[in-house]
Amino acid sequence: TLDEFCVDVDVIVGLSVIARSGQVLHGTQLRALAESNGLQLDSNGVFVLYDAQGNALFTMDNQESKPFRAEQLKEIVTQGVTFLLDVPRTGDGLKVFNKMVTTCRQFADSLDGMLCDDNRVMLNDSGLEKIRNKLRSIYETMEQRGIPAGSESARNLFS
Repeated sequence: TLDEFCVDVDVIVGLSVIARSGQVLHGTQLRALAESNGLQLDSNGVFVLYDAQGNALFTMDNQESKPFRAEQLKEIVTQGVTFLLDVPRTGDGLKVFNKMVTTCRQFADSLDGMLCDDNRVMLNDSGLEKIRNKLRSIYETMEQRGIPAGSESARNLFS
């Protein structure tokens, strides 16, 4: 039953900001927006938003195979970035998801990009609410099993 539980709740939510047709997103703009939203570039080539305890809340990855590197950001152009929330490892997940949505919308507005799901389908408020409902269900399941999201036991189980 533990395996079945893990399969049911081991979810990563991805939201993308993609460039409109004929446009690209520039590394310097991405870095400025990321840093103004509290994200830090880590050694793996992704931007990460950390909580006060140093736990990753969500990440921003390049959709293309080239990771973000500080020394190369001036030259990088990309078709899009993906924000990822590791559901079982993130405590207070709905609040974090809402922060991620706000950050994605700021990126989309500032870069004249589009907010999309992981299938590159544009997201509206209804689509975002469906994701929130799924998250609520996952978090309730985790609570019922005594393994709350973001807890030490959840971080160890879903490492």
